[in-house]
Amino acid sequence: MKARKSSTYVLLWDTGGFTLIEMVIVIVVVSILFLIVTPRITRVINSERNSFAILAGMIAKTFDDSFLHNRINYLVVQLQNPNPDEAELSKDISGRQNAVSVLSYVNRSFVENKRKSLQAREFPPDKFLIEEVLLANGEKLTSGYVLIPFYPQGYSDNVILHILVNGEVRRSIKIDKNIKEPEVLEGYATFESENE
Repeated sequence: MKARKSSTYVLLWDTGGFTLIEMVIVIVVVSILFLIVTPRITRVINSERNSFAILAGMIAKTFDDSFLHNRINYLVVQLQNPNPDEAELSKDISGRQNAVSVLSYVNRSFVENKRKSLQAREFPPDKFLIEEVLLANGEKLTSGYVLIPFYPQGYSDNVILHILVNGEVRRSIKIDKNIKEPEVLEGYATFESENE
């Protein structure tokens, strides 16, 4: 009888499952991989969010600055490719690529806005590329720079910016002429899709 009981115990131990040590090793390896990958994913997501937050914040602050200081401001969107045929504002302004800045029209000339929150911002083109600007009249601009006016009466022009994120994700920033905060949309929006 004792021989049968011991053989039963042997069968229970030989079921082919994982031991506690093997499970601990797997959990440790997965945890290490998670610790290595998570900061990189977070950095990519935060970089995208930060760029959209900077651009959306500059648009809203340009709207506020025009209204509060009773002046016309221009949000300047500098696209990746310069346009040699355009008249230059100034070399430091028109020389920027994949950037935004804010100009004020003072004494019949353009000057960069002095507010710290409206200073020029350049974006890394491999992570946040301003590909094109759509104007309400149907014109599509892919090179040079675009001046978007913000008036002291509290309105601007209808404009859509197409942004390529990380070389593959397409998003649009829609500036509505009567709304202070721009809208971030999935994909490349058009004015025709808004009317449908």
